[in-house]
Amino acid sequence: MIRRIVVFGTLGVLLVAALAVILTIWHSGKAADDAAGGDAATRSSQTSSTSPTQGGEASDDGDGGADGADNSNDAENTDENAQSSENASDDGTGESAPLSADQRAELLAQAEQTANASGQATTRYRYCVATNGEVGDAAVFSDTVFSTLNSPEGWPRAGVTFEESADGQCDMTLILSEAQYMSSYSEGCSESYSCRVGDSVIINVDRWNSATEDWLANGGTLARYRRMVINHEVGHRLGHTDNETTCGGAGQAAPLMQQQSMDLRGCSPNEWPLDSELWVAQ
Repeated sequence: MIRRIVVFGTLGVLLVAALAVILTIWHSGKAADDAAGGDAATRSSQTSSTSPTQGGEASDDGDGGADGADNSNDAENTDENAQSSENASDDGTGESAPLSADQRAELLAQAEQTANASGQATTRYRYCVATNGEVGDAAVFSDTVFSTLNSPEGWPRAGVTFEESADGQCDMTLILSEAQYMSSYSEGCSESYSCRVGDSVIINVDRWNSATEDWLANGGTLARYRRMVINHEVGHRLGHTDNETTCGGAGQAAPLMQQQSMDLRGCSPNEWPLDSELWVAQ
């Protein structure tokens, strides 16, 4: 009887041990299956997250594009726009707040001081501002005209100052015009350059926006070109003629009334009248 109990007890222990081994093997297999399933799910999830982007990039040539691609482009464009704004600001042609009435009054007062100190008879010219065609922001043109004409470096040194008319009564009109309309003012006006006809001073918007290759290649900037073309064309209205004085020597400042848009003739770009040009035909 005792032997049977021992035998049965031993068998019980063996059965329990066997069951434990079987359960261990079963749990190990299940864990391996779960791990494999998890890897597969992870791979599936990664594929799903990249597929829309790939599909979006492929459709960029169409109507839309993936959000990821759009965000990347937006970031690049933001950097480019910021750089362009910095360059424009450095050049003096970027967007800025319009001149206030007080700022204009201060500029005009400085111009009057310069004119009074010139030793010449003083004259106040009233001018109007107009546009012809699609030429962009007229306010920028208006402010540039006012600040250029009343600069202490400009025509006030010849005794003249300039005031933008508020009632349409003006001695001259400065017009920013599309190139295609230039010849409508006179057959002598070219679609490539600016000109003056009677009391009309017409600035070609193509030159306003891009200057000329020769000017830029010789160190001039767009902002300086704008001042030069305003002063040059207004100079005609004051009685000056093209090339009445030309380059005096390599590296010297070009005379304002030289046709600098066409050929600097070895001189340096210059937007202000030289001492020899400080006269006005009354």
